[in-house]
Amino acid sequence: MTNNLQVDESGDEIDLRWLTSAQNTLGHHFADQTLLVSAFTHASRAGPKSSYERLEFLGDRVLGLVLTDYLVRHFPHADQGELTKRYHHLSQEAALAQVCQRLGLQTLILHAPSQKGLSERESVQSDIIEAVIAALYLDGGLDVVRQFILTNWTIPEQMPIQAETNPKSELQEWAASEKCELPIYRLVKQTGAAHKPAFKIAVSIKGIGRCTGEGSSHKQAEREAARQFLHHYVHDKRNR
Repeated sequence: MTNNLQVDESGDEIDLRWLTSAQNTLGHHFADQTLLVSAFTHASRAGPKSSYERLEFLGDRVLGLVLTDYLVRHFPHADQGELTKRYHHLSQEAALAQVCQRLGLQTLILHAPSQKGLSERESVQSDIIEAVIAALYLDGGLDVVRQFILTNWTIPEQMPIQAETNPKSELQEWAASEKCELPIYRLVKQTGAAHKPAFKIAVSIKGIGRCTGEGSSHKQAEREAARQFLHHYVHDKRNR
């Protein structure tokens, strides 16, 4: 073993440059670096017990506590329904994946070589964020993790509209209310390298129209397609 390598719990070697990069990105020097490694380790590399899965479970609860505490304090006149909508906007998978992508944490995920494209999945990216939150909490305490969350989450003053938070659900509900056929999503094109794919998805409703959306994952492209459809065929018509 060379000077710039360290062994993780699975017996694999971790490059110390990776440790430095991860800690610099998170803005926290870990006293227990095994927590940091576990937060980024997929089960394909180390098995469930040594992967981020247990940390993800804790991180989800810590994120909920920090966000809920902030929302209750920052919006003192909001009722439970408004607080719930605001919380959902900030804690859903897409929101967590966006934080992961903005920080570039998906490039640090440790997984088996056979798992090509895994780091680009929004579900994995959101899991990593929750695991990182748990690792920061266990290593640095609540103040450290609160600072990380409130620094990296954009919390809007205005109420988020459903088209921004869940355009696919809004489109489906609109189609049902108009007694239309349900939206159909179809892959139009996939480009890019395996580790950084790009998807183009089309959504159509019979008798209404068709729109496309692009993204780094199927889900992201589907949401963008639904958002475009709502913009062109629903919201524009309401505003005319």
